[in-house]
Amino acid sequence: LESLLLLVLWVLASQSGPLSTFSTPGTQDATAAATAEKGLHMQKVGSGSVRAALAELVALPCLFTLWPRPGAAREAPRIKWTKVRTASGQRQDLPILVAKDNVVRVAKGWQGRVSLPAYPRHRVNATLLLGPLRASDSGLYRCQVVRGIEDEQDLVPLEVTGVVFHYRAAQDRYSLTFAEAQEACRLNSATIAAPRHLQAAFEDGFDNCDAGWLSDRTVRYPITQSRPGCYGDRSSLPGVRNYGRRDPRELYDVYCFARELGGEVFYVGLARRLTLAGARAQCRRQGAVLASVGQLHLAWHEGLDQCDPGWLADGSVRYPIQTPRRRCGGPVPGVRTVYSFANRTRFPAPGERYDAYCFRAANLKSKELSLMCKLGGKKNLFVGRPCPLGAFSSMGGATAQV
Repeated sequence: LESLLLLVLWVLASQSGPLSTFSTPGTQDATAAATAEKGLHMQKVGSGSVRAALAELVALPCLFTLWPRPGAAREAPRIKWTKVRTASGQRQDLPILVAKDNVVRVAKGWQGRVSLPAYPRHRVNATLLLGPLRASDSGLYRCQVVRGIEDEQDLVPLEVTGVVFHYRAAQDRYSLTFAEAQEACRLNSATIAAPRHLQAAFEDGFDNCDAGWLSDRTVRYPITQSRPGCYGDRSSLPGVRNYGRRDPRELYDVYCFARELGGEVFYVGLARRLTLAGARAQCRRQGAVLASVGQLHLAWHEGLDQCDPGWLADGSVRYPIQTPRRRCGGPVPGVRTVYSFANRTRFPAPGERYDAYCFRAANLKSKELSLMCKLGGKKNLFVGRPCPLGAFSSMGGATAQV
């Protein structure tokens, strides 16, 4: 929605020409005088960061006013967009594009993904259109406008939300029909991923040699490092392998897309570890529920790092790793899964003991929580909603044993 509003903003700006600065009536005259004297003035649009989901398009606003300077030669402004990153404690600007005299030059790493939709027709609108978005696009962007000795700039923070994850059923590899794949994603606080989601994840380095359903009923998997058994339809080249549109009764894994966390995931570790039933009860004692797989992936995407396997709502055992290290499940970041067998199948038995990852939703009142839990029952029909321990007192249910 925010990205749509921004797109509307630059369209309106393009139609109306130079915009006046947003200010109170008492400051309008002073602002106009300062702008006219300076000749170049950046418009500050909105506040806070721009948020958009993975694989979407987003507009990063950059609007300015431009007035002719008496006695000065007519000179076109130079527009420059960069991405700001921190390296060795110092900020560095990575070039994205430069525009001047109706010519736009885009840096190699951004070609095909960025444009100035209002330029050159409306030179005072340097709004940047970026996408399809990747997770790595999150960060701080600088719009700089230079005319002669005048220099104005603005910073726009961008947050890309959402994460793609591979999901396998509890018992075996390749055991989900298309309908079952859709349901598996839903029960894990996600939707079945679209091809554009998987492509965006692949472009950021997602590598997984497991064929899975996507929303268009095709079966694909992303390979960054081609290897025997993972060639698919692309020989030794990297890319997203595609088996094409399949019969919905065929059996595969699935790729899911989780968009927003809407709360917090937290780790629970006790001296005496928990069975699956005990983990559910422990989360309820803390006004929460066991986290879903999608919620744990979103928490990992937001920075959660914990080298301790814990139960999740689907009966799986997983843990999130930001910084790979010895005995933490591999050389790359990601959410690790504990399987019973070496071929990465079968979730641990419910009686085995691990820690837990709980989820507590944001901004819900206690009465609302209790009502939702009573309606959902112990089968947790409202996935991702915290159920206080007393919520089931009127239902006559037994308390799980740790």
